[in-house]
Amino acid sequence: MKKLLLTISVFILSALPVLAEGAAAAAPAGDKKGSPFSPLFLIGGIFVIMYFLMIRPQKKKQKEKAAMLSAVETGDKIISVGGIYGEVKQVKENSVRVQIDDHTRIELAKSSISTITQKANAPVEPEVV
Repeated sequence: MKKLLLTISVFILSALPVLAEGAAAAAPAGDKKGSPFSPLFLIGGIFVIMYFLMIRPQKKKQKEKAAMLSAVETGDKIISVGGIYGEVKQVKENSVRVQIDDHTRIELAKSSISTITQKANAPVEPEVV
């Protein structure tokens, strides 16, 4: 999908100057300026391409991360941004208490949770060695 959008954007970017020149050529012989809106079409096209290639995917990732963080519950196994593996023992509004060893618990900000490796109610899959 991303490759298709990239191909379309390259085509549009390469076609916009040609279209602008065509509009300038269609102008009357005495008018050498061309359309005053040609640069606006080019800038608008670039903005649309930037939106679909950069802004929209980033917003989608932010929504997915927010949904994941709101679904954190006691018993989930997580990995923090710093690479700490642990099990959630307590969930607060903006933080979680994580047990990382038998007698070691730390409190992390919810935003520092990178991934949930196993949900609390999910069955444990045996490891293949």
